[in-house]
Amino acid sequence: MKAGWTKRTLNFTQPAGTSRGVMKTRDIWIITLTDKERTGIGECAPLPGLSLDNFDQIESKLDEICQDLNHFLTDLSLLSDFPSIRFGLEMAHLDLNNGGGQHYFSHFKSIDINGLIWMGDTEFMVSQVEEKLAEGWKCIKMKISAIDFDKELEILQSIRSRFDQNELELRVDANGGFTENDVMVKLEKLSKFDLHSIEQPIKPGQWELLSELCQKSQVPIALDEELIPLIDEKDRIKLLEKVIPQYLVLKPTLLGGFFESKKWIQLVEERNIGWWVTSALESNIGLNAIAQWTSKMQPKGFQGLGTGQLFTNNIPSPLNVDQGILSSNNSPIWNDVNQFISDWYSPNDEMTLHTSGSTGSPKSIQVKKEWMRNSANLTGNTFGLKEGDSTLLCMPMKYVAGTMMVVRALELGLDLTIVEPSSNPLEGISEQIDFAAMVPIQLENSIDQLDKVKTLIVGGGQVDPKLIKRLQNVPTDIYETYGMTETLTHVAIKQLNGSNKSKFFQALDGVHFEVDDRGCLVIHTPMLNPNPIVTNDLVDLVDEAKFRWLGRVDNVINSGGIKIIPEVVEAKLTAVISDRRFFIAGVPDESLGKKVILIIEGEKLDISLESLNKYEKPKEIYFIRKFIETESRKIDRMGTIKFLKSILV
Repeated sequence: MKAGWTKRTLNFTQPAGTSRGVMKTRDIWIITLTDKERTGIGECAPLPGLSLDNFDQIESKLDEICQDLNHFLTDLSLLSDFPSIRFGLEMAHLDLNNGGGQHYFSHFKSIDINGLIWMGDTEFMVSQVEEKLAEGWKCIKMKISAIDFDKELEILQSIRSRFDQNELELRVDANGGFTENDVMVKLEKLSKFDLHSIEQPIKPGQWELLSELCQKSQVPIALDEELIPLIDEKDRIKLLEKVIPQYLVLKPTLLGGFFESKKWIQLVEERNIGWWVTSALESNIGLNAIAQWTSKMQPKGFQGLGTGQLFTNNIPSPLNVDQGILSSNNSPIWNDVNQFISDWYSPNDEMTLHTSGSTGSPKSIQVKKEWMRNSANLTGNTFGLKEGDSTLLCMPMKYVAGTMMVVRALELGLDLTIVEPSSNPLEGISEQIDFAAMVPIQLENSIDQLDKVKTLIVGGGQVDPKLIKRLQNVPTDIYETYGMTETLTHVAIKQLNGSNKSKFFQALDGVHFEVDDRGCLVIHTPMLNPNPIVTNDLVDLVDEAKFRWLGRVDNVINSGGIKIIPEVVEAKLTAVISDRRFFIAGVPDESLGKKVILIIEGEKLDISLESLNKYEKPKEIYFIRKFIETESRKIDRMGTIKFLKSILV
């Protein structure tokens, strides 16, 4: 077993204000454990000014763990001074033991959560409240003690004038912002609004005052920051028996993990003290793990786990929030995505990718993560993608097209929507998508819904000219791409509609082409693959950055010494056969070597062959009710020919 770590900086969608200050960014450390083919992933997410972790020593401590992993796994208490690291290691080990794929605990059930209202000016806070109420939340927690207290009271009064305590649960969090001199006065004023509770009204460590407040306050008090420094169980018991709070707020990241948090739960339940779980502003990796654990613990009331949308560059997650309910998407594709994310952050420099097999037998290849990052950035620069832009994954993860959508999301900070691969991927999509990738059959079935997508790339097969005609009045910018697994998706694009429509593929920056003695394309793309990639694609090369695709050299038919490119013939027939799928093929012939045949899907029909020269005209025309297809619903030419032969025998 080996361990590795990666630092990642998360950017808040809007400044996150508390009484301790305002955060615009947030550093986390992702830790992975790899054993043979499995990878477990965890997150270390200490909070400045709040965590026990010494920030200056976090990375050196992570290095120490990687060098002597078994020592720390055997005794996690060695990390008591680094609770967030302890939590991250515990997470990763749980995930690894459960087979990876971010499976920390099983049987995830939906969780009721509160909506969080961040501190800011009055207008900002009111807008957040209005948004949450409009979305149907049943519990709101408002950060207070940052702006004028009277203004905060006005906001609370406005909420209560519209919703009583039976309709909407109200919580407030002072983050220790009240003083000894004003705390009782402020609690008295807050009591008028039927609050569920107030979190940490005063700074930690004032147990005498805190005990008095818990006895006298009409607003129930929940302890949060107070718990963080208490490592020893005797100190924890002393706090509970001295203060006797109404609630505890448990943050596994800051308390040292799930095991330590469960110890707190046992202590408070023995004393009839309530509790709930909240995040500590982790990425979606940590939030996902905490949500799974919380669901397993079967808590009562609303939990504080609605922080997954706080960052512009968060990590993709199956967690969904709707009207104050946190659930997890159990679509099978999420297993593949989560496992890929774990492998992506593992210490291995390479990953295994798989070809589709559309032009031959599927095969596995090893590629460097550095090349994949370069590819993601190349796509981002080409299409002007920026952090926070929305993107859609609607293709299988087992092929490079799907894999690279996740890499782009991780590297560019894109907001990734994931749907199970289907022939109509935009069905059920309500939000606007900035960037998406599809195969031709998905594009064809999505034409009426393309207004949901700003920019679309299409790959995995040539786009039919008939389909291109239907795209001309579509507002979406649509590009056909050229690439393969060895190039980590596209290295050239051509726009299919709009004012920049083209017949030629244009190379992306840093890519150039040549042809070999067969007339086939040779790709030079040093940032994606240091070796020239020799293809079997016949092209008309305009210059080193532009070409027109003609067809596959392995499809070329040598008929009586004349070389015929099926794809060229098919392009000519498109105007004649407008509503059917068809293709040109070559079959053995005693006199010609191979003869040209035309295979059409569907019932028999009369067609004109006047657009073809005498060598291109098929010697036979066959009609088949249904073509044989590949997994991605492209025509399986060889399979269809074999089927044709079987029915002609």
